[in-house]
Amino acid sequence: MQLYEQLKTECTAAGFPLFGALDLNSVDLTPHHERYKKWMDQGHAGEMQYLVRGTERRGDPHLVFPEARSIVAVGSPYSAHRIGTQDPKEGIQYARYLRGENYHTRIQTLLQGALEKVTSTHPELKWKICVDTSALMERTWGALAGLGWIGKNMMLIHPQYGSYFLLGFALLNQEVERGSTPLKDYCGSCSRCLTACPTQAFTEERNLDSRKCISYWTLEKRGPLELSSSQVKAMGNWAAGCDICQEVCPFNQKSEKLAAKCPMTSDPELPWRWNELQNESLESYKKRTAHSALERVKPADFMRNLSLIRPKTLQEFDK
Repeated sequence: MQLYEQLKTECTAAGFPLFGALDLNSVDLTPHHERYKKWMDQGHAGEMQYLVRGTERRGDPHLVFPEARSIVAVGSPYSAHRIGTQDPKEGIQYARYLRGENYHTRIQTLLQGALEKVTSTHPELKWKICVDTSALMERTWGALAGLGWIGKNMMLIHPQYGSYFLLGFALLNQEVERGSTPLKDYCGSCSRCLTACPTQAFTEERNLDSRKCISYWTLEKRGPLELSSSQVKAMGNWAAGCDICQEVCPFNQKSEKLAAKCPMTSDPELPWRWNELQNESLESYKKRTAHSALERVKPADFMRNLSLIRPKTLQEFDK
């Protein structure tokens, strides 16, 4: 069996319904990298210095894995069920991808297992797995591999699975004899994601100023978070992440049924009611986030987020 076909077979069997692969020399990454650098030069990355440090590597995968000749991209849908409540009287909301175990570990484990099976017929195969921790332009490679198109909200969107899916990649030392297979952009004239953003973080379609984004405020920003009263109001009751620009996307309306079939989907174990959160100890927070994607949000920053949204929810309703 050819390498591409075996990779597809094993990755699909491992639980990844979205799969693509292409040879690195089949695409010109320059225009994509120039757009990325322009976005950085505009200051839209905010204080995410890890993006600045990895700028050059994102333009050349060989700086990440010197032997790289091709790249495998996989996608795993997650549940579109809301975590928390829209009613600020009752509690908070989390971004949907935060449910369950840490996706970095789970995707890496499944992808590692799939690649190891491929070595039974391709013993010379070597790889480097990258799951949101290496300097790759993930959504660009996902789009080039045919996992979706980059929408106006800068999310990778698949016509069946919407944008509620997580990405994983593997740089390989062998060619897969496959070129880029991009999907058609079906956003058309729709601009729901742009107009729905409560903080107007999109400067234009496919250009996000992270410094105005709720997800950046609650997940990426460290230390004090100074917001105007209008920004705090726009924040709503999102305590960790934000899904608004995805919730309004027409392609996410039908993704829940498909995502429910994915083995990566798991029930949420995140407390969201005010009575659960107001008395939580530091030890309890660390314990419940120890093996989840929420672990990267330090307790002090999570409490900071709660303090910003709590006055207009719990305290005001208690008066």
